[in-house]
Parts: sequence; C-alpha cells; structure tokens
Amino acid sequence: MKSFNRKERFHLVGQLLGNSEFNLDPNLFRKILDLLDLDTPTYYFSAMDYHLDWIFASLELASGQYDGPKERNNLCINATNEDVDFLLAFVDDLGITHIVMIEAKGDTSFTNKQLQSKANRLNEIFGPSGKKWPNVVPHFLICSPTQPSQLQTSKLPSFMRNKKDDGLIWFRLYMPANQRKVTRCDVNGNSSQNGTHWKIEYIRTLKS
Repeated sequence: MKSFNRKERFHLVGQLLGNSEFNLDPNLFRKILDLLDLDTPTYYFSAMDYHLDWIFASLELASGQYDGPKERNNLCINATNEDVDFLLAFVDDLGITHIVMIEAKGDTSFTNKQLQSKANRLNEIFGPSGKKWPNVVPHFLICSPTQPSQLQTSKLPSFMRNKKDDGLIWFRLYMPANQRKVTRCDVNGNSSQNGTHWKIEYIRTLKS
C-alpha cells in the first residue's frame, strides 16, 4: 500500500511536521482501535486521501493475483480520484491484515448519495461481507463534529455497519469555533450561487 501512496500533500505535510510516517496521536489511535475492538499493532501504515483504486491494486498485488494487464472492473478500478480521507493498515498477531478507512466531514454533511456511491465500490472491492480476500478484514468509520442521524445504512455492506445497531461507527471531529467562510451573494447580501457579490459569514459561532 505504501508504494502506491504518491500524494504530494501527504509527503509535504509529513516533511513539514517532522512526521513523515503520519504516526497518529497515541490516545486517538487507541480510541479508534477500541471502537473496532482491536489490539494495538506493533507497526501500521497510515495515509490521507488514499485512492480506492490503490486499495484494490494493493490487494491484488499482495494476494499474488496480479501478473500483468487485467480486464478492468469499473467499480474496482475506475481511474478517478475517489478516495478515503484517511487510511490505516496493519497486521495483527494472528496474521490478519486490517484495513481501516475513515471518512470525515467538517463544514459539510454526509449525504446518502455520496455514502452509497462509495459503498458500491467498497462492496465490489471487499465483497458484501468483507471476506473477499483471505486474511483481510476491512473496517469503515466516519467522523464529524456532530453524529449524523439521517443516513440510510440498510443497503451498505455489512462490514461498513456497526454490529451493535446496524449504523455507522462514528467518532467526533473537533473543529474550532468562530470560523468564517466566504459566500457568494447578491447586492443585498442574500446568498446566491450566481451572486455578483460576496460576504463573510461566521460558522460554528461560540456560544457565550
């Protein structure tokens, strides 16, 4: 998986912060592992904006099934930038490879359309129950400032859902208060996609 990670942003941020391996905060890493009921691994690979194409190609390569040009399944390899926001991968003490995929939303919200689109591809890559590849277990989490309540999960692959309530595994994304955004508007300040003017608005205003 590491050999496919050609994202300039990953390598630039890693260099600038003196953390080229993108090692996680130990407390947050432990929280994620607890949500998945997993033990702390000795070593793990982490990456941001990791393409779904790369995930499938990594699985093919690791399984020994890749021996040259292959017919393309558009759900597995579609040559787009569709990705997961953050990825963790490691092998546990039993030799099982865990692939943890995290999707995040800060200002915007998760939508059923976007979630189902990604689920369709992950379903094809890992199989409906996540057992397509021997000794590989996929996991899926979401994080956002508030837990979404309107997402439809019944049609998602079982490995994407929480076994306890069939929902999605969620943890909180902490975003600063009193942030601003630029919005297009008309001359009177009314928000408009075709606005000829612009304005600054506060979001997540800190309550007094």
